[in-house]
Amino acid sequence: MATVSPARVAAARAAHPNRIDRLRIRHLRLLDLVARTGSLTAAAEVMHISQPAVTKMLQELEQAFGCTLIERTTRGGRLSPAGERALERLRIALGALDAASEALAARPEIPLVRMGVLPLVGVSVLPRLIATLSQQGVLPRLQVREHTVSGLLGLLASGELDCVIGRLETGHPAQSRERLAITALWDEHLAIACARDHPLARRREVSLPALHEGPWILPPRGTHTREIFEQPFLDSGQLPPVPHIESISFHSSLSMVAASGFLTVAPASAVRHYGETSMVHQVRLRTPFASGRMVFITQRDAAVAPAVTLIADALRQAGNP
Repeated sequence: MATVSPARVAAARAAHPNRIDRLRIRHLRLLDLVARTGSLTAAAEVMHISQPAVTKMLQELEQAFGCTLIERTTRGGRLSPAGERALERLRIALGALDAASEALAARPEIPLVRMGVLPLVGVSVLPRLIATLSQQGVLPRLQVREHTVSGLLGLLASGELDCVIGRLETGHPAQSRERLAITALWDEHLAIACARDHPLARRREVSLPALHEGPWILPPRGTHTREIFEQPFLDSGQLPPVPHIESISFHSSLSMVAASGFLTVAPASAVRHYGETSMVHQVRLRTPFASGRMVFITQRDAAVAPAVTLIADALRQAGNP
C-alpha cells in the first residue's frame, strides 16, 4: 500500500467516517506485536490466528487510518513512520484498557494506580505517602514497580504505568519530553556514608582529597549516581576513587558499609534513614555533591485519573523527604 497524502487521508475519513469505529482491540494490538516481534507471521502466532487472517486485519487497520502502517522487509515487517506515531498513541489507549480490566477485577470501588518509582523513593517518600493517604481515607490500590529512569519512562510510554516518581536525565530525548507532563517535587542530594567507627565519621569537615582514603563501594560506571559522584573529582583535576566493590543497589552498599570500613555514595534520604537506625554515619563534606530534581511524571496526552492527581497533590504538599 502506497503512502497516502494528508489530503487523501482527510477525504477517505470523510467518505468512510465509521471505519475506525469498526476496529477491534485486536487490530490495535497488532501494531504493538509487529513492533515487538518484527514480523506479521510472529504476530499471527502470538494472536493464535492464521497468516491470511492477520493480513486481513492489517488491511482493515490501514484502510481505517488511510496510510501505510507496516512496511514489508526481507526479515518480516516493521512499522512505518506513520505506524510508529500511531503506536505511540495506541499504547496509551491499550494501557488504559488493561488498567481498566485490572481495576475492575477485584474491589472495583477502590481506584487502582500503577506507579513507577526509583528505588530511593521507597526509602521514606513512599511510606510517608501511603501513611498520609491512608490516614485521610483516600488510599487507592497501588501497583508499585521499581526500575531505572529509562525503564520507568518506557513503561509509562507503553501505557503500563499511570505515573512515575523519578527524575529526568540529560540524555532523555527532547521529543519524548514534550509528551510528558512534569511536576517538580524536591531536590535529592547524594551523600557519603561510612561505618560509625570509620575515621571520617569523627571529622567535622571532610575535603574531596580526603575521600581518596576509601576504600569504596560504588555503583557501576554509566549510572547516574556514579557520574554525579565522579564529576567533582574530574572538575578539580583529580582522578575519582577506584571502587573495591561495585554494587547497583544502594541498600546493599549501605549494609556492607555498616559491617566494614568502606565508604559509599547514596541518596541523602537513604543515608539519613540508615543513619537513624545507627547502621551508618553520614560524612560531613566541605562541599556537598550536586542535587537532582525529583519529579512526578504522567503522559501529557492521557487522561489523568483523580487518584493520580490525589497522589501528585500529596507529594507536592509533603515537600522534601
